[in-house]
Amino acid sequence: MTVIRDIFLLIARIILGGVLIAHGWQKFNEWTIDGTASSFQEMGVPSPEISAQVATWFEIGGGAAIILGLLVRLVGPVLFVQMAGAAWFAHRDSGIFVSDGGWEFVAVIGAAGLALSAAGAGRASLDHLFVAPFRKRKEEKEAADNQQAVGAGVAGSGVAGSGIAGAEQNFGGENFSSQNSTQNYGQSSGQEYSDDQDFSTPNFDNAAGNNSTADGVDANAETTQWSTDNQWDNGKK
Repeated sequence: MTVIRDIFLLIARIILGGVLIAHGWQKFNEWTIDGTASSFQEMGVPSPEISAQVATWFEIGGGAAIILGLLVRLVGPVLFVQMAGAAWFAHRDSGIFVSDGGWEFVAVIGAAGLALSAAGAGRASLDHLFVAPFRKRKEEKEAADNQQAVGAGVAGSGVAGSGIAGAEQNFGGENFSSQNSTQNYGQSSGQEYSDDQDFSTPNFDNAAGNNSTADGVDANAETTQWSTDNQWDNGKK
């Protein structure tokens, strides 16, 4: 489809440019520029001498540029303005049809200039040849920027994942420290605690009045011996 488009644009450029060159050459060779200026003066065209020069050389040079596909987007609007001036000053009172001196021919030329300006010259043109290196550098820069953006996104995801893993490790480290604190507390008190250790009260030998040294109680400490009879007597008293 792109190849067909380029072919159509090339054909349109050759036809339009050829018509413009023919009319410009007519003004220069047959009518002469002075004769064209006199004709413009009769039509009421402002600055007829300058306008004749501009119209003649623009049609020749602009037609060649359109055929070559050079600055087509710029030449097209200028061509439309020139044809609009011709329609107003030379053809506005003669109707539409060119056979009656109407404005249809210059209107079609102006519309073709706008159409080419909008569509561009296509790939078979000097515009494409000159612009291609700049377009390639632009595409390469955009591709590099996209790769950097993707790389930054991947790196950001990796940093976020590392932060989560680090938080989990720190959380595990805190649990481990709590266990170590419990063990350190047991070591500082001279005892080793475990979940199965019996923390019941020390065993006392009530009959002998001796405290059990196994429970960490001084066996030589003074104790008070209470017999069952004494406790009953004191209770009665």
